[in-house]
Amino acid sequence: MRRAKRAGAPPASPDATVLNVALVGNPNTGKSTLFGCMVGSHQRVGNYPGVTVEKKTGQMTVDGRRYAIVDLPGLYSLAPRSRDEMVVVDLLLGRLTDSPPVDVVLCIVDAANLRRGLYLLGQVLELGLPTVVALNKLDVAEAEGITLNVDRLRSRLGVPVVAIRANRGLGIADLKTALAGLERQTAAVRESLFPRPFEDEVARLAPLLDSLCGKRTGAALCSRWLAERLLLDANGYLDGILLGADEGRLRGELRSARERLAQRGCPVPDVEPEVRYDWAGRVLDGVLTRPDRHEVTATDRIDRVLTHPVWGTAIFALVMAVVFQSVFVGAAPVMEWIDAAFAWLGDGL
Repeated sequence: MRRAKRAGAPPASPDATVLNVALVGNPNTGKSTLFGCMVGSHQRVGNYPGVTVEKKTGQMTVDGRRYAIVDLPGLYSLAPRSRDEMVVVDLLLGRLTDSPPVDVVLCIVDAANLRRGLYLLGQVLELGLPTVVALNKLDVAEAEGITLNVDRLRSRLGVPVVAIRANRGLGIADLKTALAGLERQTAAVRESLFPRPFEDEVARLAPLLDSLCGKRTGAALCSRWLAERLLLDANGYLDGILLGADEGRLRGELRSARERLAQRGCPVPDVEPEVRYDWAGRVLDGVLTRPDRHEVTATDRIDRVLTHPVWGTAIFALVMAVVFQSVFVGAAPVMEWIDAAFAWLGDGL
């Protein structure tokens, strides 16, 4: 599989009247539904050059300003492990020559799984791009007895947070207003979540990575973000994509940095889940309240039967028997009609 084209000679200057928005989020958060609500029929579907990763783009206009929105593949983390996840990172860093640099990130999170969504959001905020959070599925959260203080969440995150219901089109106008309010602003530099030994290694590596930041503005912040990601890339996927085969010196620096971190009690990549979920817990403290007891729903009752080792297996066998009978018995008359029609046609010819 060929690699996506990355930054070399910059493309023609992008249209300065268009604000480029990247839509990111976990799978099954309503991301594609939100994309459809925002751009309507003004959308195109294609592939990124050289890879079989779908690319959905669309445009909308708010108060005379045009916005180009790209719906990125769903992912749980900006630690890439596959081509579609790498495309997201490349686009956010401005490393794709066929795509203009991102001006704003629109991050959708599931209100019923907010802690998981904050893991990805924390990584997005560290990119230093202006960000708006779309808080979706509040109705699902409320049905589960979860209460959220949206104003307090907005204050804790320090970015616009808009409650929406993408499947009903509710809150979309407020979300567009929040996007329009950013107007190419530069996000504030955020305090690192990682311990001091890790930050020392990031500061040592960052100056060596400026050339990998493509068309992104704020190269210093971008190179620090890349240093974090490369240090945490224990399986070598990001290393292989970004550094290629000729960066022996950088690989040696990374190896030495990881060894020093292990000696100082800060092993990678184990440190990242710890600091991210600790941060998510602090953000949600006093923001999210769950019921003491879980209310048993109709779905829970159905699952209890369908996943039972005895009754679940029996229901599965029954369903498969019905499927096979419908194929062989139900299709028999239709097959006879087709045979008769072909016989009649053959005799006529």
